[in-house]
Amino acid sequence: MSEVQGWDPPTAARTILAAAAADVLTRREPMKNYVGRVLLPAGFAACLCAQTMDGNLAGAVTDSTGAAVPSAQLSLVSLETGVELRTIANLDGAYRFNNVTVGRYRLTAAAPNFAATTVNNVYITLNKTPTVNLTLEPAQVRTSVEVTDAAAAIDTTTANISTAFGGRQAAALPLTGQGNTGVLNLSLLNAGVTTAGGIGYGTGPSVGGQRPANNNFMIEGVDNNLRVTTGPVISVSNEAVSEFSVQQNLFSVEFGHANGGQFNTVVKSGTNDLHGSAYYYLQNRNLNAVDEQFKRVGVSSNPRFDQNRFGASLGGPVRKNRWFYFGNVEYMPQGLASAAGGVQVPTQAAFEILDRTPGISRRNLDVLRSEVPAAPQATPGRFATVGGTQIPLGLLSVVAPSYANDTSAVVSSDYYLSERDQVRGRYLLYRQRSIDSSPNLPQFFTPVLAGAHVASLTHVRTISPSATNEVRLAYNRRVDDRPVGPQRFPGLDSFPNLAFADLGLTVGPFQASPQSVRGNTFQLVENFTWIRGRHTLKFGYDGRKLNLTSYFIQYNRGEYQYATLERYLLDLAPTTAIRSVGGFPFAGNLLSHYGFVNDEIRLRPDLTLSLGLRYEYVGVPAGSKLQSLNALASIPGVIEFREPKADRNAWAPRVGVAWSPDRQGRTSIRAGAGLGYDQIFLNVGTNSLPPQFFTTQVIANSNAPNFLANGGIPNTRVEITNPATARASTATFVPDQQRPYSIQWSLGVQRVLGKDYTVETRYVGTRGVHLIQQIQMNRRAGAPTGRRLPVYLSNPGQATLDSLPLTLNQLAPGVHPLQQSGFGPPITSFQPLGNSTYHGLATQITKRYSRNLLLTGAYTWSKNIDDSTANFASTLLNPRRPDDFENLRLERGLSALDRRHRLSLAWIYDSPWLRRSRNWALRNLAGNWSVSGAYMAESGAYITPRTFADVNFNTDVWADRTYVNPAGAAGAGSASVPLRNSSGAVVAYLATNPGARYIAVGQGGETNAARNTLRMPGINNVDVSLSKRVSLGERTVFELRGEAYNALNHAQFVPGFTNTVGPRPRVTAGSNSITLPNHPDFNRPDRVFQSNARVIQLVGRLTF
Repeated sequence: MSEVQGWDPPTAARTILAAAAADVLTRREPMKNYVGRVLLPAGFAACLCAQTMDGNLAGAVTDSTGAAVPSAQLSLVSLETGVELRTIANLDGAYRFNNVTVGRYRLTAAAPNFAATTVNNVYITLNKTPTVNLTLEPAQVRTSVEVTDAAAAIDTTTANISTAFGGRQAAALPLTGQGNTGVLNLSLLNAGVTTAGGIGYGTGPSVGGQRPANNNFMIEGVDNNLRVTTGPVISVSNEAVSEFSVQQNLFSVEFGHANGGQFNTVVKSGTNDLHGSAYYYLQNRNLNAVDEQFKRVGVSSNPRFDQNRFGASLGGPVRKNRWFYFGNVEYMPQGLASAAGGVQVPTQAAFEILDRTPGISRRNLDVLRSEVPAAPQATPGRFATVGGTQIPLGLLSVVAPSYANDTSAVVSSDYYLSERDQVRGRYLLYRQRSIDSSPNLPQFFTPVLAGAHVASLTHVRTISPSATNEVRLAYNRRVDDRPVGPQRFPGLDSFPNLAFADLGLTVGPFQASPQSVRGNTFQLVENFTWIRGRHTLKFGYDGRKLNLTSYFIQYNRGEYQYATLERYLLDLAPTTAIRSVGGFPFAGNLLSHYGFVNDEIRLRPDLTLSLGLRYEYVGVPAGSKLQSLNALASIPGVIEFREPKADRNAWAPRVGVAWSPDRQGRTSIRAGAGLGYDQIFLNVGTNSLPPQFFTTQVIANSNAPNFLANGGIPNTRVEITNPATARASTATFVPDQQRPYSIQWSLGVQRVLGKDYTVETRYVGTRGVHLIQQIQMNRRAGAPTGRRLPVYLSNPGQATLDSLPLTLNQLAPGVHPLQQSGFGPPITSFQPLGNSTYHGLATQITKRYSRNLLLTGAYTWSKNIDDSTANFASTLLNPRRPDDFENLRLERGLSALDRRHRLSLAWIYDSPWLRRSRNWALRNLAGNWSVSGAYMAESGAYITPRTFADVNFNTDVWADRTYVNPAGAAGAGSASVPLRNSSGAVVAYLATNPGARYIAVGQGGETNAARNTLRMPGINNVDVSLSKRVSLGERTVFELRGEAYNALNHAQFVPGFTNTVGPRPRVTAGSNSITLPNHPDFNRPDRVFQSNARVIQLVGRLTF
């Protein structure tokens, strides 16, 4: 379909939805009048991006004929705390309880001339508004009606897509005890999500096709987001969690900040009974299967892995029915060891050969020998060629020790001053002392110090049955320090990173070190809910002040990428060399304002229309404003270095419809559409300071000798004194802020089956616009597509070669107009140029806990297409920059987040036998067993085969792709050799394996491969837990549990993790080789990735 000129779908969607919202909300009153007359006097300017720490309850009270019972009196009593809430049904019989603490309740309705009706075990879950309709019988028919247990309740009033997991799932499912991400792992059980795979950044799954970096993390509505990178400031222990909620894509306008999943964690609170626990989690190397990664390097038994997690909790009443407290503290020391995957190094015999090889740099060889241990044995068929001599290679046999010691604490307090007033306080602490084991070689490991605090104070006031107000103050702090070690390279001012593509080896500290962060966020939240007639109006404001200082200069010590070991030993210039010189702490200080107004209109008892409008303003970080210091380099009308402007047009309308065609509220048909914005995380600005603070130099396509002997790239700053030096030193550009956003739409049907089952089927679509994409503005391909040397599968003959018009000597790096204006080094810029499209069809079934079984299952079919996924050097599997900076359409293809199929299943089953036996031994030894677990299957992630050569002559080797032979064997790779004409000039390339699908070509060779065409193995994982409980008294229970992750020990060579949501940094340092068709490790995940061998965890818990 051709596009209509001037038609912009995103702008049109925003305009239409905003107009609709304003029209309904104001009855065609102009928006500016509505804001001035209603919102501002009320003191509500903007939204709560992460407001909710509780849930709501709604429904209708009718008589036996279906007629409304107006002014019915309703009471909601907590079964844990005894706290009672009251409200009155309106003239239509509709009622609503707002800001209800998560838990189990008893709901009672009464009215004159009617018998009271009571419903027990009404579950209030986080961020949801379940519907419970009540029918009153005439008093002369019955004096009372008692419903002993409520049926499963669904939301029949909103289009929100959300899933909640209770405290039982947090404590019993094995997923929550794996890794440092705790209950966040439960999000993998949702429909419409996929694992992050190998992109190496962002915490949490991809939700609805969005990047994991777009997820938003909250603790009871309080901001819990890292701002330099992304992820949570604190991960809450599963032992301290009352409920965990994931809102997906089409969430209410009261949520925002980011556009992926909204992850909200509620910590436990006290009850009327004193309760507590003491527990111990143990993981030990002797319990686990040996990973294939260790076997590859000749290690037949597990290296050190000892994790001991000690914890205790206590909760109870300060004053019964009024004031409650809860506390939890943990200490988790871990002793670890790791091995680099797929890394080849010279054997001792190889070093002896190199000692006798003429022409190599003795100093470079001495450094290599001193830092890289010799392989104990050669790998058959693996050689490196140096000076025409083949030297044997073998697997790097180093198992490097490390440690991580974590301390965490949670304190909560809930005080009910009256039926109308609640005060809630929360404080969380985290501290870690660890070793950064990211480098390939253990001598480059360094200590890491990290710590965090999150605190909040909330006041909820029920002004009247139709009005509720919520005020919250919050604060979080995060500290991270990652230094570098004392290693020195003779003749250089610091030890650089030396990466060898043919070995899969990096020698040097972690690429992102040194770095440090100090961040403080202050938050004020104000929300007001007002029920008037058929309208439930909500207004909110969320203001945040971020004070943050970050020190990180990318390539601070120099990053030297060698295609071969030979270049290094001959001391030729690296294939690519880059270094940033200088340094200045980046100030991430900024203000954020979020606001919303939402109206749920009950058009009929069974039909609700939701109209919402959200506004977001996020200031430009103070450090990015320093770009104006480089105004000297500006060329008016071409490129101007000034203070970037903030995006002031971030309006996000949303509309939803919910229809419940049956009177009982057992079916809900929901549809919605909306728009939401994402954050531009501060790492973008940290890497974009002007040359007045640091300069970057890049060397590519050079064969200059004595590169390291001459000092490599020196640590010498250029003084900026005139426009010429300013332009010659400029390496970054910060555009005006344009926040990424996505348009989302959904249609779904949810149905309660029987009393306990809920089934939902839905379609979700998203379109990402203005996604961040890293480009180099002044780089132009000298050999663009269509002007390349041909690739042959068989030698065409000398006559054909002599007739070819183009030679390699005629190709040279392209010259961009900015280069002609004096801008020499690559100008790296993070531009809002990316796009994505996602379509997903999902089905989810849930059985709440009853008859000894809790069950949840989900299946998703989806397709995800984009033109960029990774922004930084977080992965070696998917390039962070495009192949051709001036032809971004070539990048459109399957996303690195595309997973065509995903299935998940989780269960908790308690044995029913002998539960009521009077024989203590029978009841506690033969009975009281539980089995829980999770099964997940997912299609494999896609990676991009690359050449690791500057094929298109744009001086960037990271994204140059390969030649694809459509008739070649799927997944097979080949090198190529140059073909010359009779004059000796290179005019073509010949595949060494004509039967291969992917062919790595040399400079100037033809390429036709798309992004992300090679699929890695998928996930097929089972985690199982077996638990035994022994009663030691009326209220005291001891539980012993064994958990097996990847219980079947099925080898899963995947780039990310199988059952946790944390990122795998750099996806292992040696994984570059798996993308190179001319490398023996190409498409061999079994040589590069871990097999995720079975891990056993033992848990002992005493509760009272």
